[in-house]
Amino acid sequence: MSLNERFGRLYAGVVYDAMTFDVGVRHPFVVHHAIRSAWPLGQRVVAGPAFTCRGERVRASEHVDDLVRLDMLRAFTPGCVQVLDTGGDDSVAHFGDISGKLARRHGAVGVVIDGFTRDARILEQDRFPVFCRGVQPIDAFGRWQIVEYQQPVTLPGVDGAVRVHPGDWIVADADGAQVIPEALTERVCALAEKRLEQEDEVRRRLDADADVLSLYHEVGRW
Repeated sequence: MSLNERFGRLYAGVVYDAMTFDVGVRHPFVVHHAIRSAWPLGQRVVAGPAFTCRGERVRASEHVDDLVRLDMLRAFTPGCVQVLDTGGDDSVAHFGDISGKLARRHGAVGVVIDGFTRDARILEQDRFPVFCRGVQPIDAFGRWQIVEYQQPVTLPGVDGAVRVHPGDWIVADADGAQVIPEALTERVCALAEKRLEQEDEVRRRLDADADVLSLYHEVGRW
C-alpha cells in the first residue's frame, strides 16, 4: 500500500499525536486553522509530497508572465499536493476550477493555499480539494502571478510560521492541514497507524460500555 493510501486511512488527530508525542517534533507544523477546505470533505484525507510554489503581486502590466505557471504544471509529480505561498496577498482569488482541472491533469491530488480561491461550487462538483483562507470572485490575471516553484515556502501556522520544503508531506482533512518533514514521513505514518489501532480499540470498548477508569489504566491516555 502506498503512503498516499496509508495516510488516507488516518486522520489529523493521530498524525498530530504521532508528530508531537511520539516523534517529539517541536517546530511549527500545523497550518493555521484559517486555511481550511473550501468545500465539505467528509471523511476524505488529502495526502502527498508537497510541490511548492510562490506568487507575488504584479506591479506593472509589462511584468505579466503566465509562462512560469505553465512550466510549473509540467513539473508536477503524480500524487503531489500543490502548496501555494501567495506572498501575503489577499486581493484576488489565487486559484479556481480551471486551476484545479489543470493541477489534477498534471498529477496533483489537492492544493493548500495561503490565500483565496473562486469557483468553489465547481471545485466541489469536481471533487478537487482546496484548502484556503476563503473564496472571492476576483481574477488574478494582471494583478498576481506565480513567480517560482519547487523552492522552500512559508505558510502561517498555529504555533508560528510553517516552513514547507519540496518533498515534505502534506496531510490534510476536515480538521486542517499539517506538514511532515520528508525524512520523518514513513516513521510518522507508522506511528499514527499504531495510534489509530489503539483509538479504534478504545472506541469499541466504550461502545461496549467498558468502565472508563479501568480502560484508562489499561490503555493509557487516548
